[in-house]
Amino acid sequence: MAESLSQRLSPSLTVRELPAADEHVSLDTPAQEIARLFEDRAELVGVIVVDRGMTGGAGKAAGTGASADRVVGVISRAAFLERLSHPYALELYIRRPIAHMRDVIDVEPQIFRAECGVHEAAGIALQRPATRVFDPVLVAGPNGGVRLLDVQTLLLAQSRLLELANATIREAKEAAESASVAKSQFLANMSHEIRTPLTAILGFAENLLDQSASELERRDAVKTILRNGEHLLGILNDILDLSKIEAGKLSVERIEVAPTRLAADVIAIMRVRAEAKGLSLALRYASPIPEKILTDPTRLRQILINLLGNAIKFTERGGVELCVRLEPNGGEPQMRFDVIDSGIGMTDAQVQRLFEPFSQADGSTTRRFGGTGLGLAISRQLARFLSGDVTVESEPGRGSTFSVTVATGPLEGIPLIENPSEAQQSTGQYEPVDLSAVRLRARILLVEDSPDSQLLISSFLRKLGADVDTANNGTSGVEKALAAQRSQSPFDLVLMDIQMSGLDGYAATRRLRQEGFRQPVIALTANAMSGDREECLAAGCDDYAVKPINRAELVGQIQALLARTKPAAPRGEVGAPKRPEPPTSPAEEFNDEPPLLDHRAALARAGDDPELAREVAELAIPLLSEWLTEIDQALEYDDWPTVRRVAHTLKATADNVGANTARLAALRLEELAIERKPLEAREAFAEVDLSVRQLLPALSQFVSEIAGRH
Repeated sequence: MAESLSQRLSPSLTVRELPAADEHVSLDTPAQEIARLFEDRAELVGVIVVDRGMTGGAGKAAGTGASADRVVGVISRAAFLERLSHPYALELYIRRPIAHMRDVIDVEPQIFRAECGVHEAAGIALQRPATRVFDPVLVAGPNGGVRLLDVQTLLLAQSRLLELANATIREAKEAAESASVAKSQFLANMSHEIRTPLTAILGFAENLLDQSASELERRDAVKTILRNGEHLLGILNDILDLSKIEAGKLSVERIEVAPTRLAADVIAIMRVRAEAKGLSLALRYASPIPEKILTDPTRLRQILINLLGNAIKFTERGGVELCVRLEPNGGEPQMRFDVIDSGIGMTDAQVQRLFEPFSQADGSTTRRFGGTGLGLAISRQLARFLSGDVTVESEPGRGSTFSVTVATGPLEGIPLIENPSEAQQSTGQYEPVDLSAVRLRARILLVEDSPDSQLLISSFLRKLGADVDTANNGTSGVEKALAAQRSQSPFDLVLMDIQMSGLDGYAATRRLRQEGFRQPVIALTANAMSGDREECLAAGCDDYAVKPINRAELVGQIQALLARTKPAAPRGEVGAPKRPEPPTSPAEEFNDEPPLLDHRAALARAGDDPELAREVAELAIPLLSEWLTEIDQALEYDDWPTVRRVAHTLKATADNVGANTARLAALRLEELAIERKPLEAREAFAEVDLSVRQLLPALSQFVSEIAGRH
């Protein structure tokens, strides 16, 4: 076949002329019939799934008869056999209709016109994600029927794209061999997304503490917190949905975790959702709790959020409780987390199918409550990876109790907290400080390549009395720090952005330490995944702060580190008079907001300082235009690192000025640059370009309004 294709290869060759399969199955075809079909026909790369509305076996209703059926998707041989290789999958699914294995069906297969040229088809097929690049594609016939085309055959025909095909094969192989790395990157991206609504939640929560805030301001703040909290929950649910991609291929870690902190964090995340439904949400400890255990906090948090979210969703009256206890478990201790609700409950039959992927209690559940039915299956798998399990006890009309167990690791020498409810639950290493009572007597070097972030951070530190110098990149930061040290007037502390072009924060800090710089360095990073803190410390940083920056916690970190290296300040220099209250509230000044620009968000990012918000907006206007040009040129030459870097910077600037539409568009472009998808990236850039050009007049108006009012 290879020689035949090579002989026939020409620029005019179409996919119609390539050999293709014509095997169709229906959603109610048993999986064992499809397995037999693949076993009997080694050359068959996949089958087409159609919805006939009637019973049919493998290989039936092919050709003309199938053209009247609705195509549901495609099952590739590789995806089907790989799914059946999972633990218990063969016993669970082999006699069931293929509809129970929807996760192996590509419901959005690539479909080519019969007249599509091989050059064009191969180029489009190779732009798919690495995990899908070798899945079969469909060729549409002239009468509405479809045939299944092996992508290997398509690549063989497209010899001019051989170099690209080889590169794709290598990338797919590398991706398959580094699944844990891919998972870490995936979680890092999700972490970044989670911090976007957290910026608003934390900022407006601080506003609520302002005793001078009006009732209108407080209501607006609460609404904003609720709205962003709901958005945050949606993102977390998306993480669970997307995790189905790597179900069964998960890697876990064992690090020290404070279970009381983790439980309190989860309750805090879910409380807004519970209160929105008028439900109580309680945290109770049924035994002394170890101060630390060895487990994977990301996975455990994911399980508890899913179970608490379900409990809140299926409870209309009463409340939900999280009960935490330590169980001996025959010498191998486990932490047990019981999620108890007073909701609708379930029958034994419903409980039996509850942990099947894409299954819920009954057919009406999805219509009434929504959801994919995937979360519980993933939660159980995650718990088993943590040497535990997820079980359930339920009674219709009387509620349910979902129990999660995870191994604690060795507890020898670990103190037990007798009264966990009274223990400190703060997740931060440093207590936030009262900024109105702080006076920083220190020389600080801020190394930050984002101009607006540089302005925001340096401005608030200067208001607290710090002498702040800035550097725009790692190389300049190293030079300034070392020059100050040689002149016998070293900086007391360095704030080092980690993600910078050229010399990044890790390399810059390592160079400083190699040159003998001994003053404290705090890393500023948008990453908060496990291991990030250790990586910062390994590079020579003394600590790290996660963006969006919590001002009070950052100042607490600075004070703690300075106390180790400087003598105590003279009495009277620690505190400072409270700053005068602004004459009017920012929320009252800007009530009529343009749809592309959230004035309140822009002011919150600037610490409710209108003048600082104006400076940030003025700085952003020319930069946004410059970045559009830079991205356009980078796309022209497929310079993906530049596209990703500039889109990331544009996204941060849009967030700093409260431009959510532009931020989301830039985020999409950044993701596509990581995946290197030229066509989709061009479309995403068009959205970025449009949103930024619409934003610029709104920013200019924002600047003018502030100038006119102050």
